[in-house]
Amino acid sequence: MSKSESKSNESAATATKGWYNPLYGIVLLSGAALMSLEMAGARLVEPHFGSTIYVWGSIIGVFMGALSLGYWLGGRIADRYPRIETLGVILLIAALLAMIIPPIAPYFCTWMNDAVTLDVRWRTLIACLVLFALPSICMGMTSPFSVKLAAQQVAGLGRVAGNLYAVSTLGSIIGTLLVSFILVEFIGTSAIVYGVGVLLALVAVYCFLQGSGVIRKAGLIVAIIGAVGGYFGSETPLTFPSPQDVLLDTKESAYHYITIINGRTQIYPYRDPARLMLFNNLIESGILLNSATMELPPSPAVTACGYVDLLSLGMIFTGQAPKDMLVLGCGGGVGPRIFKERFPGQIRSIDVIDIDPWVFELAEKWFDYPFSGDPVIKSHVDDGRLFVQQQPDRKWDYIVMDAYSSGGRIPKHLITEEFFTTIRSRLAPGGVMLINVISSYEKPQSGIDHSRLFRSVYKTIGKVYESDKDGGGSLYAFPRNRSGQGENIIMVATNPDIPRLDSLELDRRYRSIKTRLLSYVDLGGVIQRRLVRRPDVSDVPILTDDFCPTDSMVHK
Repeated sequence: MSKSESKSNESAATATKGWYNPLYGIVLLSGAALMSLEMAGARLVEPHFGSTIYVWGSIIGVFMGALSLGYWLGGRIADRYPRIETLGVILLIAALLAMIIPPIAPYFCTWMNDAVTLDVRWRTLIACLVLFALPSICMGMTSPFSVKLAAQQVAGLGRVAGNLYAVSTLGSIIGTLLVSFILVEFIGTSAIVYGVGVLLALVAVYCFLQGSGVIRKAGLIVAIIGAVGGYFGSETPLTFPSPQDVLLDTKESAYHYITIINGRTQIYPYRDPARLMLFNNLIESGILLNSATMELPPSPAVTACGYVDLLSLGMIFTGQAPKDMLVLGCGGGVGPRIFKERFPGQIRSIDVIDIDPWVFELAEKWFDYPFSGDPVIKSHVDDGRLFVQQQPDRKWDYIVMDAYSSGGRIPKHLITEEFFTTIRSRLAPGGVMLINVISSYEKPQSGIDHSRLFRSVYKTIGKVYESDKDGGGSLYAFPRNRSGQGENIIMVATNPDIPRLDSLELDRRYRSIKTRLLSYVDLGGVIQRRLVRRPDVSDVPILTDDFCPTDSMVHK
């Protein structure tokens, strides 16, 4: 055997047993940091741009593009400066760039929404580029740089490169699962992003310790300061309440960034002090407070979100208080409380479904919602569709669907023809289904059409409830203000055992039950604002499990 062959074999053997090589640890941690930032990045921008496919499309596109550029740039820098201290500098830059994201993200995203007139898709993409591109490019340099450093030590370059990229991908998997399954609810998004910075800074410290000279000393100092600063900055909130509001509580759950504040709601027609629950940066629920004490007044509850009063419209069609209610979406639980407290002894049960356990917990803590042990209100932490499907023998005479928000969180499986068909099968004789949709109601002559969501939902429900083969039924739409802008629209669907009512009959029925059932709310105006003509649905799709493009329909 020649001397060169012996040396080659020795190097190959070193490559096969080189899993202990510190470079594997570097790429493992860098891969974990990259995917942790990607997962947390979506949570950072969702409060400002909604939980839509545009957010995830922008996040994935930006990170993939940054990785591609990082691979290209990292290979070239590694060829010119193949030293581990150089890799330390790159990782330290990535760490510092990651750490500045949480404090600037709320302000930058708010500015984007206030000052930039582009469509929300492009605002989201620009925000993701500004916030995440540079640190992702730096992290993308790690793998080609590590391959270059490893190639100086061993032969079998293909095997070494494959091993390093495999370990990097393993780190990405670990980061993805760790963030999504544990860390979001355990420490929160801001802490995760700061943690990414601290992790990268510590890896940079290791790289500097392996080097020498001025870069080593300066890098160590900056990296240690950065790691300490990241630790102390980890409590940065994702959104900031208005200066006149009092922040009471925040919770980042697997589904929402939930904020509880005391303030004066600007939701027409109320200007009184109110306690509000916000999902991300949008008001989800509210209850009026005692203006003197700023505390919850005695029962009955009074909503600070006027659309909740419109959920009483169904009684005009039934002529009586509900007996068995199903409410999909809890929020602060103000709606279920109002029905229970206004009709004691008449309502047998109110099943309230919400997939987020923290919504129930915060509703109980801050809104006096009876989360457990109540004889009437039964709370179920479950997916709304699964709950209904798992109750094939249950019937409700008053079904309220309030699981859709104005910020893009529209659970698609709760707004399709298949789901409405299931809901109709659970509707008791003489019962009603009400659904709250936030949208414009009328197709404009020109310009951006913000009515597509309402018109598509109307078409979908109409197919289910007004089908001739099923004996028909009726569907009504009541805009809250008829402003022509995005607003709450309450849709009421009935089976054929309730005859279709014209405007005069609706008004007559309302007046006949006003004193007995609806003394706490004035629905006369909204009845007059009912859409008498069916909307034009010729250019919108029926929403199905297979095709439900609601992200492009949400009013922005």
